[in-house]
Amino acid sequence: MSEQRLSKLQKWILENCFKVTVLSDRTTLKELNHITRDYKCKACSKSKESVRLVRDNRGLISNKCLDDGFSCPYFDFYKEDVLLSFFMLKPNNDIAHFSRTQHFCDSPDYAKAHVTAHRSINGLVEKGFIFTMSEWEYSMHIYLLDKGIEKAAELLKIDDYMSLLGS
Repeated sequence: MSEQRLSKLQKWILENCFKVTVLSDRTTLKELNHITRDYKCKACSKSKESVRLVRDNRGLISNKCLDDGFSCPYFDFYKEDVLLSFFMLKPNNDIAHFSRTQHFCDSPDYAKAHVTAHRSINGLVEKGFIFTMSEWEYSMHIYLLDKGIEKAAELLKIDDYMSLLGS
C-alpha cells in the first residue's frame, strides 16, 4: 500500500506535468526565464494549437512545434517548475550562473526545497510514474510514463485521456 501512496508534492508533480506535457497548459506555473528568454519559437509559447503530441522510441511524450518540427521546450516540465511554483523560491537573475538550479541559491529555503523535490522526484521514478533526464549541470526534464499518465488523469479526474494522446 505504501508503494502506491503519494505525497502532496508527488501528486502536484504528476498533475502539473500532465497539464504541461499533455494538455499544453503552463498557465498555473510561474514563468521560467530560460524558456521565455532563450527559446526562439514564439508560436508555441502563444498557442497550444501550434504543437502536437508525439511519442519517441522510449514511449516518452513530448510536444513538437508544427512550425519547425523540433521538440518544444515551452511545453516540457522541469524540476525548476517545482522549485518556482510549488516551493515559491525566488530566482536570482542578477548574475550569470553556471547552472539554472544555482539561480535559487539565494532563497532561504533553497537547500530544503531542493532535497525535498529531489527525493519526491526519485520516489516517482522508482514507482515507475516518471522518467527524468538531466542536461549536463542544467535543467532536469520530467517526463510522464504510461503509469504516470494514468495516475495523473485519475488525480485530475480526466476520464478520456487516451483521446488526448491520440490513441
